[in-house]
Amino acid sequence: MTHLFTGASDHGLDDKGRLTLPSRILESIAQKDWRFFLTVSMDKCLLLHDAQSWQGLVDRIGTGVHGSPAHRNLARRFLGSAEEVTPDAARRIRIPDPLLDYAGLASSQPVRLLGMGNVCEIWAPSALSGVLTEPSSEEQQLFSSLIDPRTPSTPIGA
Repeated sequence: MTHLFTGASDHGLDDKGRLTLPSRILESIAQKDWRFFLTVSMDKCLLLHDAQSWQGLVDRIGTGVHGSPAHRNLARRFLGSAEEVTPDAARRIRIPDPLLDYAGLASSQPVRLLGMGNVCEIWAPSALSGVLTEPSSEEQQLFSSLIDPRTPSTPIGA
């Protein structure tokens, strides 16, 4: 079963680059299924997938040699940089150095986890604050397209 990751929380990496996964992530998953995949994002953060959502991404990207350079590069980016991680008894996962470097993360530094549905993003707080500025016109247009235009909005209590 794919799990729904939501919410935001601040954590710290220990001196070995390990992140203690919060209860809100692990409590909904049986300990025997504590198997995750870390990979890079198109943004400068990391993506933490549970095993099922990871398999769904692999199925959509495909495996093997792809025809277009863009498809090959996409597979290289997501699949080629991926690492399987399993929490230890203290609920920690080790983030490999290349992934730490990609996301601008460092041992003994803070990180912010953001639940994004079937994936959890792991950010350096300064990088995330640069992304979460005023919504762009594209974001506003996308948001509008997600709301049913046939349903007028009515303030609560009106």
